[in-house]
Amino acid sequence: MGAIGAIAGKEIRVYLTTWVSYVIFAIFMLITAFFFQRLVVEYQLQSIEFGQYAKHMLDQMNLTDWIIGPLLQNVVVFFVLMLPILTMRLISEERSGKTLALLLTSPVRPIEIVLGKYIAAVVLMTIMLALTLVFPILLEVFGSSSADVLILDWNSIGTGYLGMFLLGSGFVSIGLFASSMTESQIVAVIISFFITLMFIVIGIASKGQNEMWAQIINYISATSHVEHFLRGIIRLQDVVYYLSVSFVGVFLSYRVVEAERWR
Repeated sequence: MGAIGAIAGKEIRVYLTTWVSYVIFAIFMLITAFFFQRLVVEYQLQSIEFGQYAKHMLDQMNLTDWIIGPLLQNVVVFFVLMLPILTMRLISEERSGKTLALLLTSPVRPIEIVLGKYIAAVVLMTIMLALTLVFPILLEVFGSSSADVLILDWNSIGTGYLGMFLLGSGFVSIGLFASSMTESQIVAVIISFFITLMFIVIGIASKGQNEMWAQIINYISATSHVEHFLRGIIRLQDVVYYLSVSFVGVFLSYRVVEAERWR
């Protein structure tokens, strides 16, 4: 654990002392803020329309389902775009700088190298995700005239963020695996992007399939699992799915690094 912590700490310091990480954070927050603003405007317009023509529908409107849920669904797409950039340097930089061989000859096991880098990237992903908490906090502070009444369902929001964390951790492991296969960071971004994109869009292929194939495809799809979290439901099979994706990504990265040791 000492070696893993040392590697993770070094990677986090590198991330937080380079401009690339802050550019990623800034772009991520700007895109998220734009979609948040559009969702708020849409909610206001829909409230006005219901108030004029269908007042009974106003009771069914809530900020959690109409704004925060869709916002987190959009964050899934942003993760596909941003996490490959965040993870591209993890191992490929070591390859291009010829320092991976030096690491492998030190008294540090390949699995410790991989886990240290994975944990560091997960910490950075968690910071990105935590930054978006400013949006539900803004809704809670400014969306109610009474300080004693919570207008958001924070249990559902917490469950949603748990699902996003698990999904993000799985995507980080995919980015780590892509970074382990090449010394080119651009190639690592491309590989990671297409693999994570496949996990997002594969659910579309379930339409028109027989029941068995539809169930298999839906299980592979990352979005079908995160939807339950966004509805405030924690299912064991969804947790196992994301943990399995993370495990496979880390394991494959370890095997690639381990093979490099014997070249």
